[in-house]
Amino acid sequence: MQVPVPFDLARTVRSHGWYDLPPWRWDPARLMLGRPLRLASGRVVRAEVTPGPGGSTLVLRLAAEGRARTAELAEARALVRRCLSLDADLGPFRRRLADLGQERPEAPAVRRALERGGGRLLTSPTVFEDAVKTLLTTNCSWALTRAMASRLVEALGPPGPGGGRDFPTPEAMAGPGERFYRERIRAGYRARFLVALARGAASGSLDLEAWRDPAIPESELERRIRALPGFGPYAAEHLLRLLGRHSGLALDAWNRVKLARLRGRRRPPTDRALRRWYAPWGEWAGLAMWLEATADWHDDPGRPW
Repeated sequence: MQVPVPFDLARTVRSHGWYDLPPWRWDPARLMLGRPLRLASGRVVRAEVTPGPGGSTLVLRLAAEGRARTAELAEARALVRRCLSLDADLGPFRRRLADLGQERPEAPAVRRALERGGGRLLTSPTVFEDAVKTLLTTNCSWALTRAMASRLVEALGPPGPGGGRDFPTPEAMAGPGERFYRERIRAGYRARFLVALARGAASGSLDLEAWRDPAIPESELERRIRALPGFGPYAAEHLLRLLGRHSGLALDAWNRVKLARLRGRRRPPTDRALRRWYAPWGEWAGLAMWLEATADWHDDPGRPW
């Protein structure tokens, strides 16, 4: 697969914590990202991607029970491209950086990330998976998020070739009731939100994949997300970020503290102050903030989050 230049697989994979949640598997020694993928036919294949020769391509390997059809290979390739945000246009973001100049505090981190092939985010094959995982990040530690995601995949995910399970479908998650999510997944207060999300998506009353349409104004898309049970300002802006909409900052306790430390503040600034810091970036404010907040992650490739 052709990739944009510059592009760095490790920086994209480790752009945020999704790579540390099943069904993703990341091997930093081999620079290999893999997971089971459920195709439109219902068939689950195993996909693995590694850098190709010269750094301008990626090598995609698929494992399946029986011979994969040409259409299935094309679908798997398209899903991997989408998960790695390979077709995201960062040109306007680069031009915004150039227009703002180099004097802004976050500019060096943003410029360095872009020069080294960063700026793209790892996403899930479906908006449903991104939405569920976003709910699992609310008001808890990363260890708990990972534990809930692991139990969910193990309990309800369809098996893939060679072991491992894909992320559960909306239909699989819509069957169990709230008690299952409280007792088996240990999702706490999120249980009722997970049930509502899954049942809406499974019934068709909630068409999450339609939210990828770039013609939907970001304000309208945010309104739709905020209408989902459990999606407050942080969760909505986090899901918007994964949909390629970056005007919101998706502020939580972690990035408030991190940004205060980076800017030499004794205490976290108010959310209003943080929005003022990044307001000059306009529709790219959230991506600029995120690249500044996570710049040090890429100095330590073994760091999980």
